[in-house]
Amino acid sequence: MAAVPHPDGTLRRLYCQESPEPFFEDFGEAKLVNGRAEVKLEADFAALVRGDGYQVFLTEYGDSGGLFVARGQAGFEVREKKGGTSGSAFGYRVVARRKDIPGPRLEKVERPQPIKELLKPPEPPKPPEPPKAPEPAAPRPSAS
Repeated sequence: MAAVPHPDGTLRRLYCQESPEPFFEDFGEAKLVNGRAEVKLEADFAALVRGDGYQVFLTEYGDSGGLFVARGQAGFEVREKKGGTSGSAFGYRVVARRKDIPGPRLEKVERPQPIKELLKPPEPPKPPEPPKAPEPAAPRPSAS
């Protein structure tokens, strides 16, 4: 999970898969119309990622002649190969580099040292309990 500053001044929660570089992902579905579909990157997602060099992975949900992607800064166009004109549906996964951090690939890091103020000090040893006083003897019945 990452809390990422958004350009509107808020923090946005993003759930991240482990990756050797700082990427965010978005997913969606669309449908071809006459063999084409324009997909705009969702505005809040686009505000957090670089618009160049992102990857688009497609899953066809219908029978078409195959699909390909033409990427742009704000979105991408999905086209059917060989000039196809189907109306097939498809799913997509967009993987784009974060804007806010450089994130070198598989950067080596040092294990952080614990912050002393956050560590709970050990509990002091408990003092031994004082010896118990002997119980007083029960009174004897008196002879009268």
